[in-house]
Amino acid sequence: MGFDELLGNQRIKHILTSYLKNDIIPYSMIFFGPRSANLLSFAVAFAKGINCLNNKDNRGDFCGKCTNCVEIEKETFLDLKILEPDGQQYKKEQIAFLVEDNFRKPLKGERKINVLTDAHKMNEYSANTFLKVLEEPAPLNVFILVTDNMNPMLPTIKSRCQVLKFSPLSKTEIKTYLVKKGYDEEKARLISYLGSNMGKALEVDFNAFMKKRENILSILHSLLTRQGIEAILLDLFNRSRSREKFLDYFSELVNLLALMLRDIVVLKIEENSSYVINIDYKEKLMQLCHTITIHKALTLIRKMEYLLRDIQRNLNTKVLILEFIKSYTSQEVADV
Repeated sequence: MGFDELLGNQRIKHILTSYLKNDIIPYSMIFFGPRSANLLSFAVAFAKGINCLNNKDNRGDFCGKCTNCVEIEKETFLDLKILEPDGQQYKKEQIAFLVEDNFRKPLKGERKINVLTDAHKMNEYSANTFLKVLEEPAPLNVFILVTDNMNPMLPTIKSRCQVLKFSPLSKTEIKTYLVKKGYDEEKARLISYLGSNMGKALEVDFNAFMKKRENILSILHSLLTRQGIEAILLDLFNRSRSREKFLDYFSELVNLLALMLRDIVVLKIEENSSYVINIDYKEKLMQLCHTITIHKALTLIRKMEYLLRDIQRNLNTKVLILEFIKSYTSQEVADV
């Protein structure tokens, strides 16, 4: 048990272990990286490393079995607080509580650990209030800001934190992990291609994933044959009423469409290629090969990559939807 149980990001594990061994714990840190890197798990593991009862004389890891480790895992540890935005943003009361609690001593552990998920979702008032905590650090408090988007964060907050940049999980890492969990090779391979861009790959419901994939293949067919585009547009606008759920769905949609387009390119080059990802959809993808040129498919793949980038930039949902539809319907793309 310990940091070795966490998937990927060996460099980050080494840094956190070094902090513990040398008893140099930063007062405030930003864990920044893609959702697939499972940043919250690293934050919880670090909290265990700081407060583990069995590793006091041999710092650098945690046992996972002592009372403190078990309570931290269950999120019942008195000196661990994991906060998330109340709605679209952190409310001022949430941050004001941290200011008020800043100088209180730990109740059970060696240090109090405060984890703020989606830390970029502080409005101006909340962010400026949080700065008060960073400007007056208490020796037994640790703040870990978890985010996949540092752009909205105040420069004054970023400058006062130790930033740890996480890397995306590789497809091999995800596949190996899923095989160990009991997935067969083919299922693990399919999910691993989703997981390199999505954060939910490691907890994915395979049957639900397959249904989504079938629906997305139908969407690709409609887009390439110009049939039912109005229905797709309406569905996207309806989903966009809930921004967070829409962005999760839209990211998955764009990612899987790009993978299917990539398979179409492979099949157009070599019909019996072993490099097809969606091998169970080979016949259906072969039918779509007749609706698109290699140049057009590559152009669309590039546009899907731009859209995934724009999702990270937190663009307006209406802009994302219109750019998505435009990618498949503009005359420029149609003619290449």
